[in-house]
Amino acid sequence: MRAGILICLCVGVSAVASAEWKVGPGVAGEPRDVRAWGYERVALAHSTGAELFENEEQVAFRFLSPAVGTLLTSGGCFAGVHANGTLFAYDNCLPDATFIPEIPTSTVFDVRRVMQTQSGSSYAAITVDTNEILVLGATPSGTSVLPWNTRILQTSQFRATSVMGVTDTAGAVPHALLQVVGPPNLIYVRGDERLSEFSVPTSLTTLPFLTLDLFATSGLYPVALLGNQDGLFRGQLSSGVPPNDTFQRVTLHGSGPVSITSVDVTTEQGSARGTGFGLAVGIDSNGEPVVLGAVPTASAADSGTTWRIHPAFAGASLPVSAPFNQVSCVDPTFCVLTLSNIEPNVIYYSNAAAPVFGAIPDPVLIDERTTRTVDITATDPDGDAVRVSVDAAQSTLNVSATPRPDAVTLTLTAPEVCEPTTTQLTVYAADGLGTHDRQATVNVRIENTAGPATPRVQPAQASTSAGGPSRVFTASPGAGLCEAVDYVWSAPPGQPVLVTEGNGGSATFVPPEFLCSASGARYTYEVRARDRGQTPSSPTTFSVDVQPWGRPSAPFAPDAVRRLTSGESVEVRPDFLHPCTGTQALPGVQTVWRLADGSTSVPPGLTVRDDAGAAVDLSAPVTARALQVSAEGCVSASLTFSVRNRMSLQDGTVLEGPEALVKVEAAPAPEDVSAASLDLSMQLSGGQDAEARLGTSLRCPGAYALKARMFLESASGEPIASDIVPVPGVWRFALPAVCSQTPFTVRGELFSDGPTPVEAGRARETFTAQARPVALGELDGEALVARCGEGATARLTQEIPPDACSEVSLSWSRESGPSLTQDSLSGPSVTLSTRETGLQELVGESVTLRVTASASGGGQADRVHSVPIVADPFVDVRHETESAAGQETGLVGVVVALRNTTACDVTGLRYVEHVEGMDVVPGSVRVAGQSLAEQSTEGGFAVEGVSLAAHTESTLTYVARPRLLGASRFSGEVFLKGVPVSGTLDREPPSSCGCSQGGSGAALFGLLAVARLLRRRREG
Repeated sequence: MRAGILICLCVGVSAVASAEWKVGPGVAGEPRDVRAWGYERVALAHSTGAELFENEEQVAFRFLSPAVGTLLTSGGCFAGVHANGTLFAYDNCLPDATFIPEIPTSTVFDVRRVMQTQSGSSYAAITVDTNEILVLGATPSGTSVLPWNTRILQTSQFRATSVMGVTDTAGAVPHALLQVVGPPNLIYVRGDERLSEFSVPTSLTTLPFLTLDLFATSGLYPVALLGNQDGLFRGQLSSGVPPNDTFQRVTLHGSGPVSITSVDVTTEQGSARGTGFGLAVGIDSNGEPVVLGAVPTASAADSGTTWRIHPAFAGASLPVSAPFNQVSCVDPTFCVLTLSNIEPNVIYYSNAAAPVFGAIPDPVLIDERTTRTVDITATDPDGDAVRVSVDAAQSTLNVSATPRPDAVTLTLTAPEVCEPTTTQLTVYAADGLGTHDRQATVNVRIENTAGPATPRVQPAQASTSAGGPSRVFTASPGAGLCEAVDYVWSAPPGQPVLVTEGNGGSATFVPPEFLCSASGARYTYEVRARDRGQTPSSPTTFSVDVQPWGRPSAPFAPDAVRRLTSGESVEVRPDFLHPCTGTQALPGVQTVWRLADGSTSVPPGLTVRDDAGAAVDLSAPVTARALQVSAEGCVSASLTFSVRNRMSLQDGTVLEGPEALVKVEAAPAPEDVSAASLDLSMQLSGGQDAEARLGTSLRCPGAYALKARMFLESASGEPIASDIVPVPGVWRFALPAVCSQTPFTVRGELFSDGPTPVEAGRARETFTAQARPVALGELDGEALVARCGEGATARLTQEIPPDACSEVSLSWSRESGPSLTQDSLSGPSVTLSTRETGLQELVGESVTLRVTASASGGGQADRVHSVPIVADPFVDVRHETESAAGQETGLVGVVVALRNTTACDVTGLRYVEHVEGMDVVPGSVRVAGQSLAEQSTEGGFAVEGVSLAAHTESTLTYVARPRLLGASRFSGEVFLKGVPVSGTLDREPPSSCGCSQGGSGAALFGLLAVARLLRRRREG
């Protein structure tokens, strides 16, 4: 290894070897003492002088040989200490003088060690004349005052050594621990007071110590670390001699025996998570240099109790050709190490990196009410020892921590939980520098595995029968921490399943519909409670006893059908009696039959008998093992039975099964419709009506919805009539009215009019229709209408009777009456027109016509028609009334205006007056002022011989006496030769006739005359 080390020195000692340590500025001589005053602020004493470095730069130097130590005053003055006690200050900041006071009896002084605390207090151990010890002290301000006059110890009882440790406690109180050649061999000084003299028990070590270190705690007294070839020891100092068990050997992890040559621990800048940063150097059992790191602790009082190999200094890469000499740490951020050789002989170490946690399970899983361990590890990139700790104050877990360097083993004990629960622990990693503290959260999931307390069940045992009533079981929670939120009921395979609702607080046992065992059966179940985490409890067992047998089966499956061919029979027997049929001791099963849907009779064509062949009356239910259904001939019918099975138990209980329907369908045997023939025969009556009788070769045609498409065609094949007719059936049709014997053809096409039509046979028959007689009917058109100056005209049509020959020619001739513009005409319809145009000559006359019909076959017929001549109304009739005057009150004069609206004169007119609500005064009628004898008629009167010239008006007047009650109305008609020729222009007269409706005076004149006549009659 030494050869490898020397090779490294050749590469260049100024290079940085790693991120944690580097080669510092070396010194020319062999280092005797080193002190770190700040980060990379280092004071060195060596065999050729004393030097001060800041940031690897030399800032002060004094040549002296040999230098045994250095001093740095509170004013910043740097000085090297010669072995004879002379101070050699840099830049003459102090005079070159001894700090040892004059002792008249002594002349030889050998300074074995001089050290300063961080606050600047100084201590020196000096050998006087080889057999006496002198211990001097100086305050921070007194260090620069020479000589030092504070004599702490001067005696020949002890001899001085170079092993010393110093520190400050709270309030900058200085402390020093010196090893002397005694016994005792340790002297403890506080300030300038020697507090105790003691030795480490020989049970720990008998060898002299090679190094001492003091570090402060929160108390009044520091902790001492002592190293020698036996290892490292630790003890808490006090005001007196410490007890024998004060000092203990510290634990060295990862290493065998180590000879400790230098140690330095600082509790500055630590934290509650980790304090006590320190390094120790020495030689292992193989003679190799070793660097140890202190494992931080929770308090300064516990610092330095555990150490481990510092990996940053392990291996052959260090520039080491001699053992480590000394180590000095200013605080957890920086330490300096020296080697026992010429340069390179200084190494700087920086605590630059914070710890890093190793992988932590997330979450850590633990079952409730169990214990498990979890290792939490951390590493420091610098290689510093790491304290890993835990804070479980907020966790529900019971946590026990077993620390070790760079790790902690957590023993976790989980409580009982009612659902999966996550709790948290906080773990910390500290390397002794508070700003490097790191923390992480450990999520621990406590698995809900135990479940709540075993539940209670009521009842614990129940009984029922197959197909019988259900049984309800109720669960309630057992006594325990976790509340049951629901229940889980379970059944072994093959047992009926329990029915639950909601949270399962109850379960319903529905017995099986049947149980084929004469001894019955027992079913056993379990129920478990579940807590919020859905973890089940231990089970509670309960049972149900079920008695046999259960209700009989439904006799038939749904939609059961039995089919038979017409003319045959079928047995209808239940398909099912009981699920346990064939089981020993099963009671007998009876079958009860009735007609479904409330029917009380069997459809026509069907008969029903029981299994013994006896006819049954199905108006009431029938008990039989089976029924026999027969169908006649071509019957197509069905009936439906409602059937149930019934069983009587030994205790008299009757069990009835569910009803089932079975349908019996009777239908003719299938026939090949496509091969069926159509039978056709004609029936002629000799008249217009004819019929074709239709049949088929099928045995049961009614089963196939047979129809025939029927056609009547002429001899040339032209269609005349068609229809679709059921088969068997009759097609009735009318023959055309032929005038000679004529052949026709009737043709038929048979087919089945089902969902899928099937074409069948064809048939045709030709026959001859007899000739129809020639005959004439009435005229279509009633009269000729005369119009003045135009004559009389009419459009007439000769009708042919339906049963007569229709193919005839018609001729028309006038036999009498007014002359026509054409005396001979032909065709079925003609227009007649008279030569005469006057109304007087035409109206009321008639024209006699002869119509002759001739058929092509030689038949002929005549008919004479008399056609009257009428006229459109051409006389307007208008009524007016006037009241009576003078003494003859109560009489009304009526004026009837008759106007000829044509250019033709007419004479011999007859006028008929209709009067309601009045009585006509006899003899009061006048026409054009002349008296005219009236003819009394029912409801009025009539006059003859009225003449009206063309476009003139004539007046008819009369007097009437109104009746006491009722309204009065008038109307009139004009006739010429018995033909009405008038129209009315009357307005409805008022109900009282006392006011004038006209101003002609004619009626008034008549009224006066009548009045005079009436007076004469009274006077006479």
